[in-house]
Amino acid sequence: VGDYKILLIKLASKFLNRILIFFLSLILKIDKNKSEIIISNALLAPWKYNENFIKNYEKIKEFTILDIRRLFTIWTYAESVKDLDGNILDLGCLNGGAGFLMSLENNKGNTYLFDTFDGYVDQEKFFNKGFKYTNSENVSNQIKKLKLENTEVFKGIFPECANHLASLGQIKLCHFDLNTYNSTKNSFLFVKDRLIKNGILIFDDYGTYGAEKIVDLVDELKLEYVSDFNFFFNYQGQAILIKK
Repeated sequence: VGDYKILLIKLASKFLNRILIFFLSLILKIDKNKSEIIISNALLAPWKYNENFIKNYEKIKEFTILDIRRLFTIWTYAESVKDLDGNILDLGCLNGGAGFLMSLENNKGNTYLFDTFDGYVDQEKFFNKGFKYTNSENVSNQIKKLKLENTEVFKGIFPECANHLASLGQIKLCHFDLNTYNSTKNSFLFVKDRLIKNGILIFDDYGTYGAEKIVDLVDELKLEYVSDFNFFFNYQGQAILIKK
C-alpha cells in the first residue's frame, strides 16, 4: 500500500542499512541484534533551512564535534526555554560549541560551561583516551568574540567545581556530554534537584558506539525516576528528559 516512490525510498534505506551494518560489524564489536544504522524514510531536514538555527550554527560549527542533527535538537530545546527563569549548563563542553549555541538563544539567566580540560576522570573502556581539549582560555576568548552575555566557562570536575557558584541557582536546561557513567550520574544527581518544572536534560552519546555505559545509566534512571521525568529518545545519539 502506498506510492511506488515511497516504496523505493524504503527499500533503498533498508538495503543501505544492511550493507553498512554488515561492514561495520566486521570492524567493530557490535551486537547486530541491537544495532542499526539509522536511515530515516523521512526526507525533511529542518536544520538545512531554519534560518535562525543556520545563523547560529555558522557561528559555532568550528567549535564542536557534534553533528548538525544533534546540534539542532540542542538548539530547539534551548529555544523552547529561552524566556524561562533559570540557568543553562553544558557539562563536558570541550571547545565550547554546544554551550555557545545554547547561550545564543538564552534570554534569561546565565549559561555555564564546564570541563576538566584535562581528559576524563573515569577511565572507562574506549573513553580512556582522546577528546581532550586543554585550553579553557580559548573558550573564554570565544565567548568574548561572540559577545555572549552572562556566559562563563569553568575548569574542574563537575559538580565539585560548581559548589562555590552562588549564582548557579535553578537550572532550566542541562546538556550532558561527559561520556562516562560515574561522571554523568554524579552530575545528574546534582542537577536534578535544581531543575525547574518542565526543565530539560539532554544526554549525549545515548547509543553511540563505545558509550554503552551512558545507555545503561539512562535506562537505570528511567526505572528509578519515571514518576519525575518524561523520557524521550530521538535515536540520533541523544536521550531527553523533561521534568514533570
